[in-house]
Amino acid sequence: MYATRLAYVHLKVRHLEAAVTFYTRFLDLQLSERFDKTSLLASSDSDAHFELALTEGEPAGPVTLGFAVASPQDFEAARKFVELEGVRHGLEDRGIAWVLSLQDPDGNTVELFLDRRTSGGAAFWRGETVPLPGDDGKR
Repeated sequence: MYATRLAYVHLKVRHLEAAVTFYTRFLDLQLSERFDKTSLLASSDSDAHFELALTEGEPAGPVTLGFAVASPQDFEAARKFVELEGVRHGLEDRGIAWVLSLQDPDGNTVELFLDRRTSGGAAFWRGETVPLPGDDGKR
């Protein structure tokens, strides 16, 4: 057998500029290249040329994308920023992670998560989800 890791995600989006704005503004991804109706984005701490490809076209259906945050302070900063911007969102405690979920302009779910397995969270998920304190129900 051989080891693999996720290298990139490629999404079809209805409006390329709206999607680029969303991912650069709320996830701090950096635009690394544009061509035709495609934009390539990467996180600032990545050596990859891109991690997310966005191509304008008709989406095949909604997906869920997960983006990790490094610390409880980063999670709280993301929550405050999303609330300040008035973006509908949800907050969940999944035992293994705290999750802030929102939707991009095409209805894809974007989850910012803080892995808590080594800092007081559960070792396994087991499908359990409860609202995090501070969830104002703006889903």
